[in-house]
Amino acid sequence: MLRHNSTLCILFALFVALSTGCIRNTSFFGDPAMLVSPRYFSATQSLPQELQDKLPSDVTYYEPSKASNSYNSPKYFSKIAYNNLSLNFLWTGAQHSLPVDGTTYSAMPSAGQTAVHKETELIISSEFSKETLTLLAVLDWDNTGSTDWLVLYSFKSLVQPETSTRLLLIRDVQPRKILTATVLNASECFGNNCEEYSGYKLSEFLEYQPAY
Repeated sequence: MLRHNSTLCILFALFVALSTGCIRNTSFFGDPAMLVSPRYFSATQSLPQELQDKLPSDVTYYEPSKASNSYNSPKYFSKIAYNNLSLNFLWTGAQHSLPVDGTTYSAMPSAGQTAVHKETELIISSEFSKETLTLLAVLDWDNTGSTDWLVLYSFKSLVQPETSTRLLLIRDVQPRKILTATVLNASECFGNNCEEYSGYKLSEFLEYQPAY
Protein backbone atom coordinates (compact mmCIF):
# COMPACT_ATOMS: atom_id res chain seq x y z
CA MET A 1 0.00 0.00 0.00
CA LEU A 2 2.84 2.38 0.83
CA ARG A 3 4.46 1.81 -2.58
CA HIS A 4 1.10 2.32 -4.30
CA ASN A 5 0.55 5.61 -2.48
CA SER A 6 4.08 6.78 -3.34
CA THR A 7 3.47 6.10 -7.02
CA LEU A 8 0.21 8.05 -6.91
CA CYS A 9 2.00 10.97 -5.25
CA ILE A 10 4.70 11.02 -7.92
CA LEU A 11 2.11 10.90 -10.71
CA PHE A 12 0.10 13.68 -9.06
CA ALA A 13 3.20 15.86 -8.66
CA LEU A 14 4.09 15.28 -12.31
CA PHE A 15 0.55 16.21 -13.36
CA VAL A 16 0.66 19.43 -11.33
CA ALA A 17 4.06 20.36 -12.73
CA LEU A 18 2.89 19.78 -16.29
CA SER A 19 -0.39 21.64 -15.87
CA THR A 20 1.33 24.65 -14.33
CA GLY A 21 4.23 24.74 -16.78
CA CYS A 22 6.84 24.04 -14.10
CA ILE A 23 8.66 21.44 -16.18
CA ARG A 24 10.52 22.66 -19.24
CA ASN A 25 12.90 20.65 -21.44
CA THR A 26 13.41 17.88 -18.89
CA SER A 27 14.25 14.24 -19.45
CA PHE A 28 10.70 12.97 -18.79
CA PHE A 29 10.05 13.11 -22.54
CA GLY A 30 13.53 12.89 -24.04
CA ASP A 31 17.24 13.23 -23.50
CA PRO A 32 18.57 16.06 -21.34
CA ALA A 33 20.17 19.04 -23.00
CA MET A 34 23.94 18.93 -23.50
CA LEU A 35 26.02 21.92 -22.43
CA VAL A 36 29.05 22.23 -24.70
CA SER A 37 30.73 25.49 -23.65
CA PRO A 38 30.97 27.19 -20.22
CA ARG A 39 30.10 30.43 -22.03
CA TYR A 40 26.52 29.16 -22.06
CA PHE A 41 25.87 30.66 -18.63
CA SER A 42 27.08 34.20 -19.35
CA ALA A 43 25.49 34.18 -22.82
CA THR A 44 22.01 33.32 -21.53
CA GLN A 45 21.84 35.27 -18.28
CA SER A 46 20.52 38.46 -19.90
CA LEU A 47 17.68 36.79 -21.83
CA PRO A 48 14.18 38.08 -21.02
CA GLN A 49 12.12 35.93 -18.67
CA GLU A 50 9.97 34.32 -21.39
CA LEU A 51 13.14 32.96 -23.00
CA GLN A 52 14.73 32.05 -19.67
CA ASP A 53 11.69 29.82 -19.14
CA LYS A 54 12.55 27.95 -22.34
CA LEU A 55 16.08 27.09 -21.25
CA PRO A 56 16.64 23.45 -20.24
CA SER A 57 16.51 22.47 -16.60
CA ASP A 58 17.89 18.96 -17.13
CA VAL A 59 21.42 18.99 -18.55
CA THR A 60 24.54 16.94 -19.08
CA TYR A 61 28.00 18.11 -20.14
CA TYR A 62 29.66 17.42 -23.47
CA GLU A 63 32.55 14.95 -23.42
CA PRO A 64 34.51 15.08 -26.70
CA SER A 65 35.90 11.60 -26.18
CA LYS A 66 32.35 10.19 -26.10
CA ALA A 67 30.94 12.21 -29.00
CA SER A 68 28.72 10.29 -31.38
CA ASN A 69 29.25 10.07 -35.14
CA SER A 70 25.74 11.27 -35.99
CA TYR A 71 25.44 14.13 -38.47
CA ASN A 72 24.46 16.69 -35.82
CA SER A 73 27.12 15.67 -33.31
CA PRO A 74 28.87 18.66 -31.68
CA LYS A 75 32.18 17.57 -33.20
CA TYR A 76 30.83 18.43 -36.68
CA PHE A 77 29.49 21.83 -35.67
CA SER A 78 32.17 23.97 -37.32
CA LYS A 79 31.90 22.16 -40.66
CA ILE A 80 28.10 22.34 -40.66
CA ALA A 81 28.08 26.01 -39.66
CA TYR A 82 30.54 26.81 -42.46
CA ASN A 83 28.71 24.89 -45.19
CA ASN A 84 25.04 24.96 -44.18
CA LEU A 85 24.25 27.95 -41.96
CA SER A 86 22.70 30.93 -43.74
CA LEU A 87 24.18 34.27 -42.74
CA ASN A 88 20.76 35.93 -42.86
CA PHE A 89 20.85 36.18 -39.06
CA LEU A 90 23.15 39.16 -39.67
CA TRP A 91 20.64 40.96 -41.90
CA THR A 92 17.83 43.25 -40.82
CA GLY A 93 14.46 44.28 -42.16
CA ALA A 94 13.38 43.11 -45.62
CA GLN A 95 16.85 41.73 -46.41
CA HIS A 96 16.39 39.10 -43.70
CA SER A 97 13.42 37.65 -45.63
CA LEU A 98 15.31 37.10 -48.89
CA PRO A 99 15.93 33.49 -50.09
CA VAL A 100 18.65 31.75 -48.09
CA ASP A 101 20.20 29.62 -50.86
CA GLY A 102 23.81 30.56 -51.44
CA THR A 103 24.12 32.62 -48.26
CA THR A 104 26.57 30.48 -46.26
CA TYR A 105 30.23 31.20 -45.49
CA SER A 106 31.30 28.58 -48.01
CA ALA A 107 29.05 29.97 -50.75
CA MET A 108 29.86 33.66 -50.35
CA PRO A 109 33.42 34.06 -49.01
CA SER A 110 34.64 37.57 -48.25
CA ALA A 111 37.98 38.97 -49.47
CA GLY A 112 40.91 37.07 -47.98
CA GLN A 113 38.63 34.76 -46.00
CA THR A 114 40.14 31.86 -44.06
CA ALA A 115 38.28 29.36 -41.89
CA VAL A 116 39.64 27.60 -38.81
CA HIS A 117 37.63 24.58 -37.69
CA LYS A 118 37.86 23.58 -34.02
CA GLU A 119 34.96 21.10 -33.96
CA THR A 120 32.63 23.09 -31.64
CA GLU A 121 34.00 26.46 -32.77
CA LEU A 122 34.31 28.09 -36.19
CA ILE A 123 36.61 31.09 -36.71
CA ILE A 124 36.30 33.12 -39.90
CA SER A 125 39.02 35.70 -40.56
CA SER A 126 39.15 38.13 -43.46
CA GLU A 127 41.01 41.31 -44.37
CA PHE A 128 38.83 43.49 -42.16
CA SER A 129 37.20 41.32 -39.48
CA LYS A 130 37.18 38.20 -37.35
CA GLU A 131 34.01 36.23 -36.71
CA THR A 132 33.57 33.35 -34.27
CA LEU A 133 30.70 30.92 -33.85
CA THR A 134 30.78 28.84 -30.66
CA LEU A 135 28.40 25.97 -29.96
CA LEU A 136 27.01 26.49 -26.46
CA ALA A 137 24.42 23.73 -26.07
CA VAL A 138 22.52 20.98 -27.85
CA LEU A 139 18.86 20.95 -26.84
CA ASP A 140 15.26 20.55 -27.95
CA TRP A 141 14.01 24.14 -27.69
CA ASP A 142 10.37 23.47 -28.58
CA ASN A 143 10.10 19.92 -27.19
CA THR A 144 9.41 18.57 -30.68
CA GLY A 145 12.04 15.82 -30.73
CA SER A 146 14.38 17.82 -32.97
CA THR A 147 18.07 18.57 -32.42
CA ASP A 148 18.57 22.32 -31.94
CA TRP A 149 21.75 24.27 -31.30
CA LEU A 150 22.33 27.31 -29.12
CA VAL A 151 25.24 29.26 -30.61
CA LEU A 152 27.16 32.41 -29.73
CA TYR A 153 28.24 34.53 -32.69
CA SER A 154 30.83 37.27 -32.16
CA PHE A 155 32.24 39.85 -34.56
CA LYS A 156 35.38 41.96 -34.19
CA SER A 157 36.44 44.61 -36.67
CA LEU A 158 40.18 44.69 -37.42
CA VAL A 159 40.10 48.31 -38.64
CA GLN A 160 38.05 50.10 -35.97
CA PRO A 161 37.03 49.52 -32.31
CA GLU A 162 33.78 47.74 -33.18
CA THR A 163 32.49 44.44 -31.76
CA SER A 164 29.11 42.73 -31.70
CA THR A 165 27.52 39.48 -30.53
CA ARG A 166 24.39 37.49 -31.31
CA LEU A 167 22.92 34.62 -29.31
CA LEU A 168 21.50 32.27 -31.93
CA LEU A 169 19.02 29.41 -31.89
CA ILE A 170 19.48 27.01 -34.83
CA ARG A 171 16.49 24.71 -35.05
CA ASP A 172 16.21 21.19 -36.48
CA VAL A 173 19.77 20.41 -37.59
CA GLN A 174 19.49 17.92 -40.44
CA PRO A 175 21.69 16.77 -43.36
CA ARG A 176 21.52 18.54 -46.73
CA LYS A 177 19.53 21.44 -45.32
CA ILE A 178 20.26 25.17 -45.31
CA LEU A 179 20.00 26.10 -41.65
CA THR A 180 18.66 29.40 -40.39
CA ALA A 181 19.20 30.99 -36.99
CA THR A 182 16.83 32.92 -34.75
CA VAL A 183 18.47 35.82 -32.91
CA LEU A 184 17.60 35.64 -29.20
CA ASN A 185 19.57 38.71 -28.12
CA ALA A 186 22.31 40.97 -29.45
CA SER A 187 24.86 43.57 -28.41
CA GLU A 188 26.75 46.21 -30.37
CA CYS A 189 29.83 48.04 -29.10
CA PHE A 190 31.89 50.87 -30.52
CA GLY A 191 34.79 51.47 -28.20
CA ASN A 192 33.39 51.53 -24.66
CA ASN A 193 29.89 52.45 -25.81
CA CYS A 194 27.76 49.30 -25.85
CA GLU A 195 24.07 48.73 -26.48
CA GLU A 196 22.21 45.56 -25.48
CA TYR A 197 19.16 44.39 -27.41
CA SER A 198 16.55 41.96 -26.10
CA GLY A 199 12.78 41.75 -25.99
CA TYR A 200 11.04 44.61 -27.83
CA LYS A 201 14.37 46.44 -28.24
CA LEU A 202 15.68 43.47 -30.22
CA SER A 203 12.70 43.57 -32.58
CA GLU A 204 13.28 47.28 -33.17
CA PHE A 205 16.98 46.66 -33.80
CA LEU A 206 16.37 43.77 -36.22
CA GLU A 207 13.36 45.47 -37.86
CA TYR A 208 11.40 42.21 -37.68
CA GLN A 209 9.98 39.96 -34.97
CA PRO A 210 12.17 36.89 -34.28
CA ALA A 211 10.27 33.59 -34.17
CA TYR A 212 11.07 32.40 -30.67
